[in-house]
Amino acid sequence: MDKRLCLALLLSLSAAGARAADFDELYAAPLPAPGAVLPEDRHAVTYSLRGLVTVYPDKTVLNTEDGRVFILELSKEEAAAYDDHIVELWGKAEASDDLDTIKVSSIKEYIPDPAAVIPPPRKGKFKPAKVLGEADGVLSVANMRWLGPEAQSHDFSWATATIHLGLLKEIYFVTKVQPPGIAGHSLLFYEFEDGGFIDSEGRKSKGFFLSVEAYAREGQSYSLLAGFKKTYNIIWLLTNFEDYAMQAAAFSDNWMNFYPLLADREGKLKMARDTVLLAAVNREDEWYHSTRNNCTNNLVTMINHSLPEDRRVKMWTIPHLIYNFYATTPPMVPGYLGRKGVLGPKAFTIDTGNYGDFLPPPAAR
Repeated sequence: MDKRLCLALLLSLSAAGARAADFDELYAAPLPAPGAVLPEDRHAVTYSLRGLVTVYPDKTVLNTEDGRVFILELSKEEAAAYDDHIVELWGKAEASDDLDTIKVSSIKEYIPDPAAVIPPPRKGKFKPAKVLGEADGVLSVANMRWLGPEAQSHDFSWATATIHLGLLKEIYFVTKVQPPGIAGHSLLFYEFEDGGFIDSEGRKSKGFFLSVEAYAREGQSYSLLAGFKKTYNIIWLLTNFEDYAMQAAAFSDNWMNFYPLLADREGKLKMARDTVLLAAVNREDEWYHSTRNNCTNNLVTMINHSLPEDRRVKMWTIPHLIYNFYATTPPMVPGYLGRKGVLGPKAFTIDTGNYGDFLPPPAAR
């Protein structure tokens, strides 16, 4: 493995308090023998689902209780055995932006468990976005986590906002860095011209962040190693600029580095719209994974929405076997995408000393 890649992984694991034994899980799967044919399987996103199986002549589908419909990839024998039955299954979708088809890894008839424990509620800092409508390039979105620039603590609210896509100014890949200098989280920031992003009370913000996070429940804390073990579901969180920037730099001692996306106007507009729509997708029963479905690789997936096919980032180094760590490890992405001409050099940093310079002046609030 590349020395820089090893270093990035070591830093991430060190930040999570990893021990030598913790590396065993990363390398548990044996490598293929020389000359072996590698499976052409790029499924990266794990799902656990419950619903009704229906077999049609050309496909098998699962209808979930909350109204979602998935196409199932499984043998004809399994499909026939569970036709018109309520099942619970584990499987994988190809990617976070391609969830229609689930490749089934295990399936069984669902039998209610009267002793099943109801899990704790989700933490209150999370809510999935909800698209209320779209017309003439303007999106109306509920469940935007919102903080005013005058806030003295991270006492946020939930807002409904309008996004005027035509006023999109710039898109940035952002690393959130914590002392002593470890980039442990990544975000995307969508910056707008004045009036491009306004909530229902008339409050303006310079833009919104997409933060893909482990959808933790009350009592859970995040651990990189726990993220390998189907511990958390996943959420694509949308917040206004002040919410995440002030949380990082005003109310803690983190800092944020902003790298501009090098894509054409049409690509950026498509990416901004797709980001909001995908953030609003019902991801119940989708599982966070510390390398294949995390805070960073999903952002690179979104960046691919802005690029022509010949410039898109490959998410797998070896399909099914080795995920592209340069596209999934926060400190590696800016340099990797910079060398590919996808991101520009760092444009600016927001930290505890200068965050106020990026907030609107009092008279404009």
